[in-house]
Amino acid sequence: MNPYVPRLIDLPTHVPLDEDADLSTLDEAKIFAAPDDPARWPDWRDRLTAWRSGARQRLDYEGRHYDEVPGDCFSVCLAWLWDETLYDHERGEFTVDAFLDAAERDFGGFDGVVLWHAYPVIGLDDRNQFDFYRDVPELPDVVRAIQARGVRVFVDYNPWDTGTRREPVTDEAAVAGIVSWLGADGVFLDTLKEGAGKLRAALPPHVVLEGESRVPLARIEDHAMSWAQWFADSAVPGVLRAKWFERRHMLHHTRRWHRSHLDELHSAWLNGAGVLVWESVFGVWVGWSERDRALLRAMRRVQTSHAAWLRSEDWTPLADHAGGQVYASRWVHDGVPLWTVVNQGGDVDGPWLATEREDLVDLITGCP
Repeated sequence: MNPYVPRLIDLPTHVPLDEDADLSTLDEAKIFAAPDDPARWPDWRDRLTAWRSGARQRLDYEGRHYDEVPGDCFSVCLAWLWDETLYDHERGEFTVDAFLDAAERDFGGFDGVVLWHAYPVIGLDDRNQFDFYRDVPELPDVVRAIQARGVRVFVDYNPWDTGTRREPVTDEAAVAGIVSWLGADGVFLDTLKEGAGKLRAALPPHVVLEGESRVPLARIEDHAMSWAQWFADSAVPGVLRAKWFERRHMLHHTRRWHRSHLDELHSAWLNGAGVLVWESVFGVWVGWSERDRALLRAMRRVQTSHAAWLRSEDWTPLADHAGGQVYASRWVHDGVPLWTVVNQGGDVDGPWLATEREDLVDLITGCP
C-alpha cells in the first residue's frame, strides 16, 4: 500500500442531490464530497440537512452521552512511554513539564496525550499489553502531572493482542482496571472503529472511547471521539460525516506518514474538528514542518477562545463564497458569527468572504 495514495475506502462520498434519492447510502461516509460548482452548494447543504434529520430519527438519537463528557479536545499528541521527549533515559525519570512546555511552544499546546505502550515491541516476551502499563509503577503520577496542566490522558487498547500472556479477566475488565488505576480520561481503540457495548459498559460515562477511522453511525451515541486517519477530501472541501451528525463529536485528523499536514489542517479548520500530532511513528521520525506547526498554533488560539462556536448547531459549510479557492464555514453562537477560512489556491487580491458586515476582526492576528 502506498500511504500517500488514498484507498477506495478513504475516498469522499458523493451526495445525491435528487430530492427522492435514498440518503441512507451516506450513513457509512467518512467525508461528504462537495460539488465543484458553487451553484449546487445550497442544494448540497439541503441534502446534508435532510440526511442528518432522517438519520437521527432512524436511530432515535438523543446524544445524552455528550453531556457527561467534559470540554473539548481539539489537539491530541501520540507519545510513546519511552519517547525521549517525555522520558529522560539518563536520569531514569519522566519529564512531563518539559514535554508540555515544548508542546505549547511548538504546537500551541495539546488538549490530550495518548500514552502509547506496547506495539511495536510487544511479542519479545510473553508480556501482554496491560503488563506494559503496569511495568511502569510511577505512571499514575505521570498521568496526574499531565492532567494538572489541563491536559487529558488517553490509554491505548490493542484488541489484536491475543498471543501473549492471558489476563484472568476479560479484556473489557482489564481495560477498565488500567483506566481506574491511572485515572485516565479516555481510551484510544487501536484498529477498532468502536468499542461496542461491553467495553462502554465497563467504563465510567465520562471516560471517552475514541474509535479508529470511521465510527459507525450508531456508535456516535456513546463514542464521543474518533481517530480520522487517512480521510481523503474532495477538491472543494467537504464535510466530516460524524461531525455533521453530532456537532459535539470530536474527530482527530491524521496522516501519520505525510510530511505535509496542510490537507488535514484545512479540513479540521473548516469542520471545527481536531488533529492528532504523531511525529514518532513506530520508531520513524516524521516531524511536522514549521509551517504546519505555525498553522496549528494559529488554529489553537481560536479553538481555545471560541470552542462554543465550533460545536454550534448553526453551522453553514461553504458559506459566503467570494470566489476562487478560498472557502469558509460560518458558525453562529449567541447570534454572533464566526468564519473559519482556508485558501487552497495562490495569492488572493480581493475579499475572502461575500458579506456586507464591516465589523470583522481577524481572531488570529487581532487586526480588523
